[in-house]
Amino acid sequence: MEKVPEREPRTLSRRAMVTTGAAVGAGAWVAPSILTYDRAYAAIGSCGTKPVQVAWSPWSGNNIPLDPSTITAADGVEVTCTISDPFNVQSTTWDMRVFNGTINGRQYPVITGMSNATNGQGVTITFTFSTPVQPSFFVIDCDRGPSVWEDRVEVLGYLAGGSPIDPDSITLGGSAVAVVNPNTVRGTSSSTSSNSEAEYDFQEPVDTITIRHYDDKNWTGFQWVGISDLSWC
Repeated sequence: MEKVPEREPRTLSRRAMVTTGAAVGAGAWVAPSILTYDRAYAAIGSCGTKPVQVAWSPWSGNNIPLDPSTITAADGVEVTCTISDPFNVQSTTWDMRVFNGTINGRQYPVITGMSNATNGQGVTITFTFSTPVQPSFFVIDCDRGPSVWEDRVEVLGYLAGGSPIDPDSITLGGSAVAVVNPNTVRGTSSSTSSNSEAEYDFQEPVDTITIRHYDDKNWTGFQWVGISDLSWC
């Protein structure tokens, strides 16, 4: 059977959420600090309503990677964004750039893509916060194309360089994605809409979040995931 590469990001429709129990040049580009709210997203947790603090929309038309950049959030917290590519598999098209449109009903996500990744290889996006926060965000289009790609996403928090902190909850959107341990989801089937997203929520303070997108197969197809706006309280 002919292998079909994963779809490029495009506008997709929204479905209901299902809850589980569980460089520019030589210098660093400093992103503008003017932010807008793209949607009325709020995750409810022990700290109360979590408003959007970093909306990616101001960078959607720049076609410039966010690595490295420092963004001032709505509440004044500074967020430093970097990406690590130790296996040289990162896509040159989707290298932490903001998608200029909507995917799975979520506007302007940050996209990270990779090609030719084999078992255990991948890229890691890191968000470092100047003040500890309790963040929530969605990982979008974590899915699987049999014999071509299988997305896996591991999310961990850290506080003051301490031990890794698992998210308090992972909320799944649809049936094309599954939780495989307290910090990781994987794609289980191909998706054409918002049945392949997962919301990660932290209820304890962290000052660093790592989002590792990797492949645990040897299929080497092109694959990508998106990261929504960041919310916290």
